[in-house]
Amino acid sequence: MFTEESLENVVIEYLKDIDYKYIHGSNLNRDNKEVLLLDRLEERLININKEIPKSSIKEAIRKIRTFETNDVFTNNKLFHKYFTEGVEVTDFINGETKYYTIKLIDYDDIENNDFLVVNQLEIVEDGNKKIPDVIIYINGIPIVCMELKSTSREEVDIEDAYKQLMNYKEVHIPSLFYYNAFLVISDGVNTKAGTITAPIDRFMAWKKVNGDEEIKDLFSIDYRNLDTLIYGMFEKNRLLDIIKNFILFTPKGKIMAQYHQYYGMKKAINSVVHAVKNDGRAGVIWHTQGSGKSFSMTFLAGNLVKHNKLNNPTILVITDRNDLDGQLYDTFCSAYEFLRQEPIKCESRADVREILEGRKTGGVIFSTIQKFVEETGLLSDRENIVVMVDEAHRTQYNIDGKLDTNTGEIKYGYAKYLRESLPNATYIAFTGTPIETTDKSTYGVFGDLIDVYDMTQAVEDGATVKIYYESRLAKVKLDRHQMDLIDNEYYNMQVNEGVEDYIVDQSQKQMSRMEQIICDEDRIKQVVKDIIAHYEDRENLVAGKAMIVAYSRKAAYMMYKEILEQRPSWNNKVKMVMTTNNQDSEEMAKLIGTKKTQKQREDEFRDLESEFKIVIVVDMWLTGFDVPSLDTMYIDKPMKAHNLMQAIARVNRVYPGKSGGLVVDYIGLKKELFDALKTYTTRDQDKIQENEEAKIIALDILEILRNEFHKFDYEPFFGDSDKVRYELIRDGAEFVQFIEQRKNIFMEQTKKLKDVYKICTALLSKRTKDEIAFFMAVRSFIMKTTRTGKPDLKEVNARISKMLEEAIIGDEVIVLTSAGSQETFDLLNEDNINKLRALPQKNIATNILMRAMKDKVEQVKQKNIIVSRAFSEKLQKIIEKYNNRNDEKDVFEVLEALVEFKHELLKAIESGDEIDLTYEEKAFFDVLTADPEVIASMEDDILINIAKDLTKTVKENMCPAWHERKQAQAKMRMHIKKLLKKYDYPPNKSEKAIEDVMEQVKLQCVAGM
Repeated sequence: MFTEESLENVVIEYLKDIDYKYIHGSNLNRDNKEVLLLDRLEERLININKEIPKSSIKEAIRKIRTFETNDVFTNNKLFHKYFTEGVEVTDFINGETKYYTIKLIDYDDIENNDFLVVNQLEIVEDGNKKIPDVIIYINGIPIVCMELKSTSREEVDIEDAYKQLMNYKEVHIPSLFYYNAFLVISDGVNTKAGTITAPIDRFMAWKKVNGDEEIKDLFSIDYRNLDTLIYGMFEKNRLLDIIKNFILFTPKGKIMAQYHQYYGMKKAINSVVHAVKNDGRAGVIWHTQGSGKSFSMTFLAGNLVKHNKLNNPTILVITDRNDLDGQLYDTFCSAYEFLRQEPIKCESRADVREILEGRKTGGVIFSTIQKFVEETGLLSDRENIVVMVDEAHRTQYNIDGKLDTNTGEIKYGYAKYLRESLPNATYIAFTGTPIETTDKSTYGVFGDLIDVYDMTQAVEDGATVKIYYESRLAKVKLDRHQMDLIDNEYYNMQVNEGVEDYIVDQSQKQMSRMEQIICDEDRIKQVVKDIIAHYEDRENLVAGKAMIVAYSRKAAYMMYKEILEQRPSWNNKVKMVMTTNNQDSEEMAKLIGTKKTQKQREDEFRDLESEFKIVIVVDMWLTGFDVPSLDTMYIDKPMKAHNLMQAIARVNRVYPGKSGGLVVDYIGLKKELFDALKTYTTRDQDKIQENEEAKIIALDILEILRNEFHKFDYEPFFGDSDKVRYELIRDGAEFVQFIEQRKNIFMEQTKKLKDVYKICTALLSKRTKDEIAFFMAVRSFIMKTTRTGKPDLKEVNARISKMLEEAIIGDEVIVLTSAGSQETFDLLNEDNINKLRALPQKNIATNILMRAMKDKVEQVKQKNIIVSRAFSEKLQKIIEKYNNRNDEKDVFEVLEALVEFKHELLKAIESGDEIDLTYEEKAFFDVLTADPEVIASMEDDILINIAKDLTKTVKENMCPAWHERKQAQAKMRMHIKKLLKKYDYPPNKSEKAIEDVMEQVKLQCVAGM
C-alpha cells in the first residue's frame, strides 16, 4: 500500500534531487514550541550580513519572532515584507544610533542560502501538538508547508489535506503560518499550491518545469503532476523569484501567480526590456478572460517598476472602454504596495497632459485611448515609458490613417496620436480573446505573440469553469441560410459598391424590422415567461445571480416591465444597467439613474446578500465586469466573434460550489458561438509567419502596379498638398481607364492588395504605405465613377429589410438540453417529413433525416442508454442499406425506413408514460429489464418501484462533477447495490445492472441533467 509516509519519501527524494538538504524532524535540536530553526537562522544571517554587528542581527531575529497581533494574515503580510525587503533595525553602538537593514535572504548568491526539507516536525502551541507532513525551511524559516494524503486510499484526497492545513492555521498551530509563502497539498495523483487565504478551488497545479515545454494531457501516459510542481516551483532560483516578485497582498487576500501567469509574465518582462533598446514593440499576451489577466498585468507592472535596467519607468495602462478601465484600475489600486505607489487615473485630456508632460520617472497611470487626439502633441520622448494596452485589437486604432478620396485628406485614429505623444515608449498588448484572422496586423503593431493561455487550458487547470450552452429558441427564430445571405449582401455592398463600414454598422443597428420582430409584445411576454420559469428552477444552485442581455434599450425596458408584470414582488430583485440617454422617457431615465447609480449597482450585484439578483443589460457589464457568483446568462441579442466570447466569459469565473456557467440562448447564437470557439481554442502560435508572407505578396502586387503606371508620374502624391493628391487620384483613374486591359489588371491586383495589406501593414515602410494608399484611392475613384450611385443608409436598410422578411420562421418555444441536437429532430413534424418525402432530390432528403436521427440517438444516449443501444444498431443497418444502394428504389425504401424509425424512436422515448414513469425513471427501468431472465423472474410493479427509488437515490447522492470523483462514484455504487439487494434483484444479474446504471448516471451528469 502506498501510504502518506511513502509519498513523503517521494517528495523528499525529488527535493534532494535539486540539492535540498534533508533532516527528519525528530533529529533537529530545537524547542518544539518554536517553529523557527533559530541556530540555522542566526548562522545564515551572520553569513549574509557580514558587515552588520551581531547585536543588530539578534534584534532582527527578535523582531521576526514577535508580532503585535495574533492575526495570521496581518502577520504573514508583515513577514513577507521582511523576507523580500529585509528587516529594518535600530541599534546603539559606541554611543551612536545606527540603522541597518538585515537581509533574511541572499538574492544575489542563491547558494549562500540554506534550503532544507524536514518531515514529521512536532509543533506544540497552546497545548495542541501537531505534526505537519513536510516543511521547507530557507535559512531556518518555515517558508512552505505541505500536507500529503495516501495515494492508495480512495476515501481521502487533496480536499482532506486542504482542510487539515486550514485547521492548523486557524486553530492548532497558527504561528507556523506567520512565515508561510505558500502551501502545497497532494494525494500523489493531484498536487496543487495556494496561499493561506486561497479557497480550495484556487489551489492550482503547476504544469510546467521550465516554461517552454508542452503541457501534458491529464490522461497521457507521461503526465506528471507531483514532480512537475516540485521541479517547477522549488528550483532554488525560481522559488525565491516566485516569493519575491510574484506574490502580492490585497485587502481581500494573498495572491500568488499561477504557472501561466509566472512564465507568461517572465517572458513579457524580458520582451519589454529587449524592446526598450530596439523598436519599442514588446509583443502580445493572449490570456483568456477569467484566467487572472488583471493580476497578470499587475505582476508585470510591479516587476517592471523595480527592474534595474528600466530606470524607474513610467507605466501607462491604456484601455478602450471606461468600464474596462475601472475594473483594471481597481485591481491595480488593491495592489499598491506591490507596485510601490498609488496608481493615478486620468479623468480628462488635460489630466493626460498634466500627469505625463515633463514627468521624468515613475508613475503607474491609467487612461483610455480616446483621450489621445491630434492636439495632444509630444508629451515625452523618454525611453523608460512602458505602455500596456488592454484588449488591443488594431481595428479600433487606425494607426496608418485612411485617405478621404473626396478631399485628399488622411484621417488617423487615436493610437497614432498616442504614439506621437510618446514616440520612444515601449508598447505591450494584452487580450483575453484571440486576435481575429482579419486583424493579424495587431502583431505587426505590437510585436510578436509572447504567450498564449487559451480557454481550453484555463478550464483544464480550473482557472475558469466550463461554459454550458442551452438553446431555448423563442417563438420567432431566424433562418440561418437567409441570415448568411444577409451577411453576404452587406459584404458585397462593401466590396463591390463601396459602402463604408460605418454605413453597414449603422444599418445593422437601425434595422427597424429586426427590432420590431424581437420587441414584439407577444414574443417579449413569452421570452420573459420562459426566463422566469428557467430562473426559478435554478436560482438556488449557487447565489441566484443572473444576467439578461437584451437586444436594445427598448427591448431591455420592455423585458423589465414584463418581468415585474409577471412577478410584482421582484421590484428589488431585477434592475436595468445601461448608459443614460436623452431620448429615454422620464420613467425609464429614473429607473436607469446616473453614473453614481451604476456604481452602486455594481457593488450591490456583487454582494451575495443583496436582493438584487437579476440584471438586464444591453452593452454595459459585458466586458471587464467580474461577478464570480454569476452563473447564468440569458441572451436575446445577436453577437459574434470576440464580442460574443467576451460576453459569455462573464459566467466562467471560479466560485465555490459552481461547477459551470450556463449561457441560455433565445436568439439563435449556436453557429456564431461555435464559429467563435473554433478560433478561441486554436493553439496555433504561428500566426505571425503569415505577416511576412503577406508582405511578400503585397510587394509583388505593388511591382505589377508600378509597371502599369510607369508612364504616369505620381511622385507629387507624397508631398503635403491635399489639392495635388486629389488631382493625382483623379488623373490616375483617368489614366487607368484609357485601356480596358490595363483597367482589368489594375482592378484585379488592387483587390488582392486590399486583402493582404491589412495583414502586413506594420511591416511596411511609410513610403510603401503611402504608395499603396495612392493606388487604393485610384481604385475607389474608379468604382465611384463607373456605377450608377453608391447605396446610402436608407437603400441598404431597405434591401436588408426585404431579405430579413424572408428569414422569419414562426415556431413554438423549443427547450434544448444540449446545443442543437434536439432542434433538428423536433422540427421534423409530419408536415416537414411530408415536405422531405416530396423533395425530388431523394438523396438530400435521406441525408437530412439520417443526420437528424443520428443527433437524436446520441442525445437519447444521455438519457436512456438501453433505448440508445437498440436504436443505434437499428439505425446502423438503415445507413448500411443506404451506403449499398443501387438505384432510386433503394433510396426511396431507406427514406421510408427512416420515417418509420423516427416514429418508433419517439414511441420508445414516450413509452414510460404508459407505466407512469418519468423519462429519467424509464431509463433506469430499461436498464433493469434489459436482461430477459430478469423480466421472467420479477414482477413489473417491483421493477417500476426500483426504477423510481433509483431515481431518488441518484439525485440525493449526485454532487457537482460527481462523475470525475472516485470517492463519490464509490459511494453511488454502494447505494445502488444496497437498493437492488433490498428488492431482491437477482444477485447474478446485479453487477451488470449496477455498471449500466452507473454509466447511465454518468452520461446524465455530463449532459447536465
